[in-house]
Amino acid sequence: MDLLTPDGFTGVNAEKDGNLRFRTKEQPRGLITRKHQIRLTLILVTLGLVLLASNIAGKADFWSQLFPDNHSAGTADSRQQVAHHTTLRPGPAADAPRILRDHLRDSIKDNVIGVSASETQAWFVSMGLAERLTKQQIKQAAKARYALLMDAPDTCRGQAWTITGKLRRLSREKLTNDSTEYKNVFDAWLTLPDSGDGLVHVVALRADRDLPVTGELDTNPPEVTVCGYFFKREAYASGANDGLSIAPLLLAGNISRVHSPVTIETRADQLTPWLGWLGGLTCGALGLVIWSFVSSDAVNRRRRTHELTRLPAAPSFEGVTIETPHETLHQLESAANELPCAEFELKPAATLNTASGVPPR
Repeated sequence: MDLLTPDGFTGVNAEKDGNLRFRTKEQPRGLITRKHQIRLTLILVTLGLVLLASNIAGKADFWSQLFPDNHSAGTADSRQQVAHHTTLRPGPAADAPRILRDHLRDSIKDNVIGVSASETQAWFVSMGLAERLTKQQIKQAAKARYALLMDAPDTCRGQAWTITGKLRRLSREKLTNDSTEYKNVFDAWLTLPDSGDGLVHVVALRADRDLPVTGELDTNPPEVTVCGYFFKREAYASGANDGLSIAPLLLAGNISRVHSPVTIETRADQLTPWLGWLGGLTCGALGLVIWSFVSSDAVNRRRRTHELTRLPAAPSFEGVTIETPHETLHQLESAANELPCAEFELKPAATLNTASGVPPR
């Protein structure tokens, strides 16, 4: 027997095994309609594109290339030379720093404590050359490495080098020789980025006023730069096993503090916070739309129509009893007998002629 239902079902069939099967012409429906699924997919794709665009636009290089600033940071001088462990001599230039004469360099002995009498003339000449270094010559001076000064002292001796490192100790000393024109000098000890625990000894005529002249600096040592002449590899008393250590000695005109570079706020830096807020608002709006879809789906699941259209169908026949037609007629007869009987007066003229089948006249 086929039954027509208002929910799209065309009938109910009872098979031979007694199982009930439903037939429907409609396709199974998911939790949300196809239209809503496409809309939700577009929302997710848009969210991904917004996040990708925020990541790209959040970088300062993107806006710097798109809108270049007129006051860009100056580049380093192209003529400045860097000496590494394979380069021992700076390239020649017309205004390059002067080099100490050979006979003075030959008078200097390495691995000796202090400055001997035979090295005094070379010391004063080197200090005079360091004092007369110009700004252009300082730019021309090669950058030295700790390993270069320690491994090749004969090659580096008598030339101007630039070093940059942490100031570990600074003190002002008075020279004992009364005949010299230099009365006071600054005695400094530095550590370079590649020196590890090794120190570099610097003797300078001047030092910046903001540098602390308080002996050892254990915490927050300032970064300084020095341009001077490498004098020798000097021995000094230390807490090593044999009581002596070796450090390069440089004679310089001035010890300068390395100040932090001045940062200029660019247009990209100004736009980055606004882009962040815009991305946050966009993500919040998308989240609100997704939440509205989820809440509407939850409301739809609680409706009766959703329960009826949800597949697979699971009909329940609990509480349903089966009666035969004979049992139904017997119940109707019993109900009729229980009703009060009505008295009827039968007249012969009102009876039917059962024999002839014709009513009397």
